[in-house]
Amino acid sequence: MVDGPSNSAGPDPEGSGGGTPRNGSRDEHRGSFWTSPAYRFVFFFLINLGLVAVLYPYVREAFPDFFQWLMRATARVEFEILRPFSDEVRLSGSLVAYEGFVARIILECTGVYEMLIFGAAVLAFPATWTKKAIGIGLGFPLLYFFNVVRILFLIIVGAHWHSVFEFMHIYFWQATLILMITSVWLLWIFKVVRDDD
Repeated sequence: MVDGPSNSAGPDPEGSGGGTPRNGSRDEHRGSFWTSPAYRFVFFFLINLGLVAVLYPYVREAFPDFFQWLMRATARVEFEILRPFSDEVRLSGSLVAYEGFVARIILECTGVYEMLIFGAAVLAFPATWTKKAIGIGLGFPLLYFFNVVRILFLIIVGAHWHSVFEFMHIYFWQATLILMITSVWLLWIFKVVRDDD
């Protein structure tokens, strides 16, 4: 004798059994994403970087005189720092000559890109607008100062140790730039954002 199908053995087509509905797990996953500060920071940071990548070329094209002035001003700063230490220092526009080594100050030498990345990170971090303004207002000059030191170091290396100039310029200082941006960002978080909490 063959028994008929048992009602307790088959799957529950209505999803009324003890299992968790799939839609519920998806909602929980979305909720955990948006409630995680780390995930939200990464998301908004990438959005900010995307906006910078799209808008920056238009800003540069709209204000060419400002960026030319920034390059010349940075060259002037380097010249004024080096001048007391050597008679072989010359300045011509955005060119700085130091003891036979000539450095052209281009836009990448002004710290603009570092400031944009830092600004994107500050704006993405969960903090009040006042604290974000403080971060940008203090962070931008600090990054510019670090960048001036970086260019000064490279000029001295180019004049006296030219054989290691390419390594210092392409590898060492590129890695240092990442450390520099991260350090200023963390300094802002611990000294401004968290200090008042």
